Amino acid sequence: MPPKVTDTRPTPEALHAVEEETAASARRIVATYAQDFMDGVTLMCMLGVEPKGLVYSKLAAELEEAEPTPAKRTRKATKKTTKKTTKKTVKKTTKKTTAKKTTKKTVKKA
Repeated sequence: MPPKVTDTRPTPEALHAVEEETAASARRIVATYAQDFMDGVTLMCMLGVEPKGLVYSKLAAELEEAEPTPAKRTRKATKKTTKKTTKKTVKKTTKKTTAKKTTKKTVKKA
């Protein structure tokens, strides 16, 4: 007599244990490769292996409130970079125009 179908299938408890082991292994790997805490949490949530009780939206809101507003820092940084880039472009254009003028003068003299 052949075995029943239910006899060859694993029990739901055994499947659940394997899923938990796999999720724990995935969390360890994500934690290894994550650059910071928020990166690790984001990757875990994307993969669906986040720890029980972790809600990404709540965590993101808490971290956003804890950080100072980056708008002020960004404005200052953009002003500095804008000044630097304008100085560089001015220097480049003046060098090019002086080089062109000297070549034009030498051609006219010849």
